[in-house]
Amino acid sequence: MNPTIDSSSSLLLPLVMGTEPLWLVSVWKPLLILPPLLAWGWVISTIYDKDAERWHFARETWNLGHMAAGLASVAVVVFVPLTIWITLPLMIVILVADLAVYYAYRNKHEMVPVASRWSLDPSELFKKETEKKKRKKAPKGTIRLVIRGKRGEMEVPEPETPEFEIRVNAETLLMAAMEQRASQLDIGPVKEGVYGASISVHGAKTALPQMAAPQALAAMDYLKQAAGLDVSDRRRKQKGDMEVGPAATTTLPVSVTTLGGSSGMRMSLLFDPVRQVSMRIDDLGLHKEQLKALRSMITEDRGVVLLAAPADEGRTATMYAILREHDAYTSNVQTVEKDPQSMIEGVRHNVHDLQKDGGEYSTLVRSILRRDPDVVGVTDLEEDQNTAKEIARADYERTRVYLSVRTDDPLKAIQIFCHLVGDAKLAAKCLRGVVAQRLVRRLCNNCKVAFQPTPDILKKLGLPAEVRELHRKGGRVLVKDKEEECPVCAGLGFVGQVGAFAVHPLNEEERALIASGELNALRAMFRQKKELSIQQAALQHVIHGNTSIEEVVRIATPKSAGAKKSGTTATESPEKQPASG
Repeated sequence: MNPTIDSSSSLLLPLVMGTEPLWLVSVWKPLLILPPLLAWGWVISTIYDKDAERWHFARETWNLGHMAAGLASVAVVVFVPLTIWITLPLMIVILVADLAVYYAYRNKHEMVPVASRWSLDPSELFKKETEKKKRKKAPKGTIRLVIRGKRGEMEVPEPETPEFEIRVNAETLLMAAMEQRASQLDIGPVKEGVYGASISVHGAKTALPQMAAPQALAAMDYLKQAAGLDVSDRRRKQKGDMEVGPAATTTLPVSVTTLGGSSGMRMSLLFDPVRQVSMRIDDLGLHKEQLKALRSMITEDRGVVLLAAPADEGRTATMYAILREHDAYTSNVQTVEKDPQSMIEGVRHNVHDLQKDGGEYSTLVRSILRRDPDVVGVTDLEEDQNTAKEIARADYERTRVYLSVRTDDPLKAIQIFCHLVGDAKLAAKCLRGVVAQRLVRRLCNNCKVAFQPTPDILKKLGLPAEVRELHRKGGRVLVKDKEEECPVCAGLGFVGQVGAFAVHPLNEEERALIASGELNALRAMFRQKKELSIQQAALQHVIHGNTSIEEVVRIATPKSAGAKKSGTTATESPEKQPASG
């Protein structure tokens, strides 16, 4: 018997069949998708978005990127024809990757101080919580820092005791440096019975209030104890390490160096010294043609290249960056140093310690060079004739030597090397290049102020007439129509430093001029080849908006004149530190 189909039912059949695909999506799929999606969205909206606003990142761009990642993760689950047990993990991977990209970006960004970086280490999180509870119990308005050495965290003394006052004095110095994001703090005698301190912020020194000698020495002894140094020894050079940071935040590594003298003990603290010298040559500030010339110089892989800069002006950072360009796993790359600031992977660091090893620095240099290494970085030349002679007599056809020279001019570096070798022809024969540099402060991108230069200014600076816009430091920003201190640079107008370089390859023609002592002719040849001087390179940074005209004037003015003009005596470090110079 053939069943009959009612005509009205037949009309409804397509509609019923048309609705059936809607039920192909499982009801429980959204229940699996929503928890990770909601968790990701909560992190983005409550943490990441506010963090991007705080540090003045490209907030809208980041939010668009987060939205794209969220849509992509949902699309994988909905449209990829695979089981939910495959697409759901893929979705979670996309969301986690999105979070990880921002996490890595903000933790490496120069605008974010080390103390404000995030950490996922459970032990660090537990440590921060414990320290936070400790600080709540401590007297308010006094102890604000965690000071930790090799022997553990320094205990907070009882209030209203002499030890407590010493701790507060030590913290006052540290806080002054950390609040300004200083790279270095120097403490030392300025006159009888009085000690001074100064901080170096983006290369510019600022004097702190002076202290009576007993108070300063007590604070220095406290910091020496934290760094694991011998408190009773105030003559011999000592070096140690500690960690410092505000309560419940990431601590900052600090290198502590002390050295006695006829007028008293001096102390220098370097904040995060490894980070100061952990750069690649692309990050140093070289202009396009200079970078090309330096890479060509590195590829030549023979002879001597002089690296010149004054103290604290980036010599060590440049030396380490260049050494990283050599493959330390296929080549024998070594250094000879008195005070290494960092360890480069694959590079053998030979440290000369006169107090422990005895013998001359030049003896260690000669010993290393006789082993025919491929690359050697010699970081301390100073007035050492023996070291210069050992380098000039080495087999420079098989070995590349990078030699650090403390001066602010490429021709002066050549002159110093020739003088120390004692034979201009011998010195010239091994030279393959000279790289000189100064550091200028980098303008804060969040608050720098654009202005239109007048034709007179452009002419005076030797800049092209077509330059329509330059920048100067700001320090203030508008927040809801109200002027406030820039949160990125703390009102300084600068964040970090960038190098102004002079890069000069030395070929046969240049070496002939050096051998005959014709340095003025050599300078003319550099100009003829249109190789930028340090000042010209700094002006290029002005054109690109990286620094200001005032910074170019600052590095062009002799330091003695600048110090005399300011009338401020900044405390010197116990030894001219090479961490950033």
